[in-house]
Amino acid sequence: MSFPEFQELLGCLFHWRNAFFNYDTDRSGHIDAFELNNVIASFGFRLSQLGLQALLQRYSKVINGRPAVAFDDFVACCVRLRALTDAFRRRDPMQNGQAMFNYDEFIQVAMGL
Repeated sequence: MSFPEFQELLGCLFHWRNAFFNYDTDRSGHIDAFELNNVIASFGFRLSQLGLQALLQRYSKVINGRPAVAFDDFVACCVRLRALTDAFRRRDPMQNGQAMFNYDEFIQVAMGL
């Protein structure tokens, strides 16, 4: 990793840390589904309920009977969202939220992350 890449990564980590703790309104050290939806929206992502549920299923643990995302899992989620979004945008030349993938390209993107 080059120094500029390290600087970018560090900047992202600080941004994600600040966002996490700003949206952890109950100061539990975890963010719930509502808080996760709000913080993801603040980054410019507009996810459906099914999209949010997919994130929760992958990155949350059940605490007190409800899904909750810890900071380290939140960072992993942000890294994955950013990488997927970057790959999608490269295949969305009109930037209208529609991209064309053939199956092989999809596998390359999904497995490469």
